[in-house]
This record gives sequence, C-alpha cells and structure tokens, in this order.
Amino acid sequence: MAGKTVTIVLDDELDAALEEICLEQGRTKGDLIVELLRKFVEDERLRFELNSSELAELYQALVNEDVTLAEEGMADYHRMLKETDES
Repeated sequence: MAGKTVTIVLDDELDAALEEICLEQGRTKGDLIVELLRKFVEDERLRFELNSSELAELYQALVNEDVTLAEEGMADYHRMLKETDES
C-alpha cells in the first residue's frame, strides 16, 4: 500500500518499550504505530460524533420514552409479584 512517510522522534524509554512489544508480537514498529494511529483517529471521530448537538437532541427525545417504558415495565413487574403473592 502506497502512503505517506512520517518521521517521529521517540525517547529511549518509549523506543525500548515499543521494540519489546514488537518482538513479542512479531510485528514492525511501523505496523504497530499505524494500527495505533488508526484506532486513535477512529476514537476521535466517534468522540466528535457523540458530542454533536444533533445526537444530544436525539438523546433528549428518546430519554423520556425510555423512562416511560421502564416505568411501565416496573408496574407490570409489581403487578405480577402481587398476583403471585395472592395465589
């Protein structure tokens, strides 16, 4: 896969830790760093989407419905318990 080259500077401690992980996993530093960057970008995109005002509005719209369903479910549960106790 063709791509961009990025140069990074690691301190000795981080480089040694990365080297140890790579040896344990049989991977190259480049492969591991690319995987970590992909996960980071994915997480950041998700965090941005979850912080969107549209999602917050949707949550507010659904939370009342969820509370109503939970209350109805608890009422049914209590009714069943009462019926069981009476029989």
